[in-house]
Amino acid sequence: MRRLLTIGINTIQGFANPAFNFLIVVFGVKIFGKTEWASLINVMIWVFFISFIFGWGNRDHLLRAYSKNPSKMYDAFFSNLLSRSLLVPFSAIFLFFFPAPIALWAIVLICLQFLYNSLSTLVIYHQKFGTQLIAEIIGFGIIFGSIFYFKTFHLERFLQIYVIATFIKLIALSVQLKFWKESFSAKVSLHEFKVGLPFFILGLSGWLASKIDIYTVDFHLEKSQLAEYQLLITAFLMLQALAAYITIPFTKHIYRLPAKVVQKIKYKLYAVSIPLTILGGFTIWFIMEYLVKLGFSYEYYIVGGFIALPCYFYSLNIMELMKNHQERAIIYISFFTFFVNISLILLLIETYEIFGVLLSVAISQWVVLLVYKLHWKFS
Repeated sequence: MRRLLTIGINTIQGFANPAFNFLIVVFGVKIFGKTEWASLINVMIWVFFISFIFGWGNRDHLLRAYSKNPSKMYDAFFSNLLSRSLLVPFSAIFLFFFPAPIALWAIVLICLQFLYNSLSTLVIYHQKFGTQLIAEIIGFGIIFGSIFYFKTFHLERFLQIYVIATFIKLIALSVQLKFWKESFSAKVSLHEFKVGLPFFILGLSGWLASKIDIYTVDFHLEKSQLAEYQLLITAFLMLQALAAYITIPFTKHIYRLPAKVVQKIKYKLYAVSIPLTILGGFTIWFIMEYLVKLGFSYEYYIVGGFIALPCYFYSLNIMELMKNHQERAIIYISFFTFFVNISLILLLIETYEIFGVLLSVAISQWVVLLVYKLHWKFS
């Protein structure tokens, strides 16, 4: 029972962050308008990208290190943290692309995100998912409440709000983990970058495949369209992510069960995929057209459903590749997806704008499904 509770809290915590971000964007756009809120999105997508780079695959690398040598866990944690700190000064690149006040607050936010994200390995190891969920709720409450409190939008003010929210999240999580009380021996070493590189490349390939669309929209379309696109794609990516959260309780079993039993689990996931996608797509349409009033035709939501659906059919194939230590195949497929996606987006974005980008992402997802199934069949 306790195990199921832990899995449940972990699932809620994992889904809470994208859900919170979605609600923030929905009401930010509704209250302040697409163009104003898009200026914040424009900064935040680069904050998240730089934060991802500074992570350097630390989570998977450290979890493996913790499992091999638990007594040296904090040595590994602090050595990795101090070594990756060498990357933080590179966040000064924001000063070349944004006005100085905006860039400075973005840099402060990156530093806080760097520390907060670094604690994720300790959260997973110590099973503190409930604590992190509380921290995320507090952070969400600060940002969400500020949307209703302030009457006008100022980009610098909302960056400051994000800084405050992240700082409080960091303090709340740190108080529970009490990692500073542990004895440790740490050193700065370039070796941390070497051992983290394979995990970073794996994460980067996935990031390129799944995130390049919003950065392309940022470069090519109007700021108001950036806000509209983020609303749509975030909603359908949440629907897509349900596939991963549904399979979390089976993760351990996937690594132990024979192929025939895993195939039965796949069939059950396939069975729920279409009803979930239809229900989820209808819910997204209702929210976007009756609450946010985006004014898009039904074709946008049908294509969005086709973005979400394939993941239910290939997520377990990815687990099987991980089980068989075929991470390299996942990297190749992810980079191939990236090139297919970016090529289609650049081909369609000028003529069809947001619909063209959605269509490109949908086609790419079905290409991914085809490639995974062919690899599974012939490998």
